[in-house]
Amino acid sequence: MISIKHFYSTILILVIAFSFLPSALSAQTSPQLSEEFLEGLPPSVRDQIEVQNSVTEEGELEDLFRSDTSLEKNKVILNKLKDQLKALEQQLDGDELNGSRELTRYGDVFFRSLQSSFMPINVPNLNSDYLVDVGDQFKLLLTGKISEEIDLEIGRDGSLPIPEFGKVYVAGKSLSDAEALVSAFIDLKTVGVSSYLSLAKVRDIQVLMLGGIESPGIFTISGGSSVLSALNVAGGISDNGSYRKIDVKRSGKVIDTVDLYDIFVFGKFNATSTLRSGDTIFVHPSSFIVPVSGGVNYAALFEIMPEETAGSAIKFAGGFSEGFYGFDNIAIESVDLNGTKNTVIALQEVQNFKLNPRDSVIVPSFVNQPKPAQHVILEGMVHRPGKYIIKEGAKLSEVIERAGGYKNDAYTFGGALFRQSALEKEKIFAQLNYSDTVNYIVSNIGKPNRSVDSSALDLLGEELRSQNFTGRLVTDFNTASFRSDSSSDIQLAHQDRIIIPPLQKIVYLFGDFKNPSNLTFNSSFAAKDYVKLVGGLKDSAYNELLVIDPDGTTHLFNSKSLLFSKSVEIYPGTIIYAPRDIGKLSGVLYASTVSPILSSLALSLASLNSISD
Repeated sequence: MISIKHFYSTILILVIAFSFLPSALSAQTSPQLSEEFLEGLPPSVRDQIEVQNSVTEEGELEDLFRSDTSLEKNKVILNKLKDQLKALEQQLDGDELNGSRELTRYGDVFFRSLQSSFMPINVPNLNSDYLVDVGDQFKLLLTGKISEEIDLEIGRDGSLPIPEFGKVYVAGKSLSDAEALVSAFIDLKTVGVSSYLSLAKVRDIQVLMLGGIESPGIFTISGGSSVLSALNVAGGISDNGSYRKIDVKRSGKVIDTVDLYDIFVFGKFNATSTLRSGDTIFVHPSSFIVPVSGGVNYAALFEIMPEETAGSAIKFAGGFSEGFYGFDNIAIESVDLNGTKNTVIALQEVQNFKLNPRDSVIVPSFVNQPKPAQHVILEGMVHRPGKYIIKEGAKLSEVIERAGGYKNDAYTFGGALFRQSALEKEKIFAQLNYSDTVNYIVSNIGKPNRSVDSSALDLLGEELRSQNFTGRLVTDFNTASFRSDSSSDIQLAHQDRIIIPPLQKIVYLFGDFKNPSNLTFNSSFAAKDYVKLVGGLKDSAYNELLVIDPDGTTHLFNSKSLLFSKSVEIYPGTIIYAPRDIGKLSGVLYASTVSPILSSLALSLASLNSISD
């Protein structure tokens, strides 16, 4: 793109330079221009000169080169070239954004660099299970009565000949076993000498590379090399070779099957052992190739195994990119004998959608937007949960409708909306209340006629540490209410999280009850009935109880009035919370300071319980 821009910029400069040529030619007789010179000029300039030379003798030359006419012609030429350059830039930029560049096979670039770091170095850092063999070189360090460093090499008989001590047969043993054998041998031969054996240089081995390899044949590589090392030496995988099925054979049997996607995609290398001389590496023909493009992190051609799905392909492509932002569907383009067929599948079907040869996975993307689109996340009992793009000022009802509405068992009264800005305010509010309460407790410790003591600080801290701030907003999720009162239809914000739980006929009682538990909802029960079932309140309980409705609305009731009142509504998912009496604080102070904090705690737990059960 740079070269093209440079070309067109050069054209613009030439046009500007030659814009003064006509007036100069009108002032004096110009020499005859050669054909070679004319051919080297930009077409627009060359055409203008040819027109000048072809004018009649009847005064047309003077009219043609009047200053206003010449300027107008040059302006037109300049504007056309500018428009062409702008259009070209937009086209190229658009191609980049839309990912329309030709896709390459995923993994090809891995072997293209041919990095030497794949090969073991002269002083190898191999695993202790490396099998030593003829040709491996060691250093033996002796300390104590004898201080000496000895260079050793495993001979053809499989032994390490240690001068003045004898031979230790280690061929075929693991590196750790070889070290133990040598140490035991030295201990047997002498007293007061410690030995330390280390691998100095690995032997060369020969492996046979067959199948979908760029350069099949027999290769000499360092002992302890992995399949990756061997593939790298052989030039990597050929165009028709598989990245997904590579067999390692030893003595005619398959001892390992390597899937390079485990490395490329997940960063795992599951090869069971290093290579040994005489091993065969066979690369199978590739399975079918599926292009994955659009709103994914790595658009490319991916090799798909028969049992894998569209969800697998998207996972290989690094998942959805930021440009995706939760579209409701993706497209599968299939090519068969009858031509091209497009299939649109919902996101919840992606994981199970079987792919076929000649399929393409096309993920939509908002790559051309000047700024990231705003989105919300909708979870729970709707027909199409997921991430939804929203416009400025979007309402809750719009997203619910796009999601196909509520399912039959949706409990809209227990719906929850979590917002980041509300979460931050919750934290600030709790910190302020905690600070005020601490100051009050500290200022009244030890004062006459005050029963507040330092243990109140510990109790308050325990309550506060158990909080789980969520940023939940109390709102209406009943779509019928939206139609009758549009003001109840809340305006959504970027990154809002909406959860619609299923109906759970449970009432939650926790706090300073004698036996806190979750009870089955009974429409004929009042609050006192549920409290009675958990054994009533502890002596340490405060005289006011919190009742949290499933929608998050919180009420504070005197425990006596609550237990004897039938007017307090209890719903499926209601939480009744019995706070602990901390330090015998006055009711006024508790209600204004501590209660909001504990209410926030109860509110958070209410939302979590109504969703998770």
